[in-house]
Order: sequence, then structure tokens, then C-alpha cells
Amino acid sequence: MFHLGIPTTRAGACITSQSTVERDVFYDGNPRPEQCAVVLRVAPTFLRFGSFEIFKSSDEHTGRAGPSVGRNDIRVQMLDYVISTFYPEIQATHASDSVQRHAAFFREVTRRTAQLVAEWQCVGFCHGVLNTDNMSIMGLTIDYGPFGFLDRYDPDYVCNASDTAGRYSYSRQPEVCKWNLQKLAEALDPALPLELAEAILAEEFDAEFRRHYLQKMRWKLGLVRAEREEDGALVARLLETMHLTGECG
Repeated sequence: MFHLGIPTTRAGACITSQSTVERDVFYDGNPRPEQCAVVLRVAPTFLRFGSFEIFKSSDEHTGRAGPSVGRNDIRVQMLDYVISTFYPEIQATHASDSVQRHAAFFREVTRRTAQLVAEWQCVGFCHGVLNTDNMSIMGLTIDYGPFGFLDRYDPDYVCNASDTAGRYSYSRQPEVCKWNLQKLAEALDPALPLELAEAILAEEFDAEFRRHYLQKMRWKLGLVRAEREEDGALVARLLETMHLTGECG
């Protein structure tokens, strides 16, 4: 992923063991013993969207709430830490206005997430378990397990055998990432008013995804000299042909 130019954590070490575990590596019903291993991954931070859900209010279906529900003081401390440490330019620009600072942070996370999933779609990468705990507040690809790449173009491809409903299928990744941003917005309220966060999400995500995706696909097709309105339709026809003929990209 790194050498494809896609924002990602990096593998720092791989440690193997003599112990084994049963794994159905190819999801074909033929499990076999595999040697255990631990991969150490490194990143500037592993703070995730889900890190802010410790403030989540009671769920309407389960009744469960986050362990720090109601603690807006801690929420603000977390936000200020994340922004000052990993987004210092936002901290400097909006030092005296906390709401605008938090809004600028959410806007940047929304843009980075839209760009990240556009990059995935352009190389046929499937995350596998794309929940809020697997979304980085820096727009990095994290938690490689399970994951996969399309061997042939199939928009309904699912790389996780336990995802029987296809929630994290290749074609649904942009939709799921946007849904996760909505959950982050809910977790940031009231430090960032939900109405403002939702307006940012509506304004930024789809537009940024389309812009970045089409730009990358133009490059893949060699359309570098001029941008035409019909380029999007050309890409769509190409993918449809690939789907019908079983080709990979």
C-alpha cells in the first residue's frame, strides 16, 4: 500500500512462533494449521474514530453507553490533543475559537477519509472490517485483517468470510466510510455541534471522493492532457466492461 502511494501504517517487524492455529486461509472450507505470527505496525498515532465513542450516549437498541458519557471536558481535551499534535496548522489558524478549530479538524478528517477510500477503489483494495475502530483520525489505512485485492473486477466482492451480508463489500466502502464519519460527528457533539458537523460532511465527502477518484482514474487511463466532462462516463463504461468480461484493473 505504501509503495502504491496510499496513506497507511507501516510494518515494523514480524515475529513468528512455533505455535500453530487453525486457519481457513483461502476461505474454501479446508482449514489447516498455520504458524502463529505477530506483525508490529507503526504510525504517528493509532487514535481512531472509535476512540471518541467512549463519550457515546445510550444506544436506542441496546441501552449501552460509552464509559465516559457526559464528560465533555475529556472530549475537549482529546480533541485539543489530537489537533495540536497532528494538525498544528489548524491549531495555529483557529487558536482562539474552539468551535471553528473543531470544525476545521472534522473537515480535514472528512477530506482525508474521502481521498483514502478513493485510493482504495482505484486499486481494488478491500478492507474487510471497516468499522469506526478501523478508521484513523489521520486518514491512514490501518488494521490489515482481513483484507484483500480484487483478482477480477467484481463490485460485490467481499474479502471477509464472516461478512455474510456484504456490508463491507468493495462497492460499499465509500458509503461505509461516510457512515463512519457520521458516527464520529455524533461522538464529537457538543464540542463540535452536530448540525455543523453534518453540514461539513454533506458538503465535503461526496464531492472530494468524486474529485479524487476521477483524477486517479484519469491518470490510470493516461488522460493527463485535458479533463473532459465525459471522463466519468468513460470510467463507468470501462468498469462495466471489466465486470462483464472478468478482467482486473
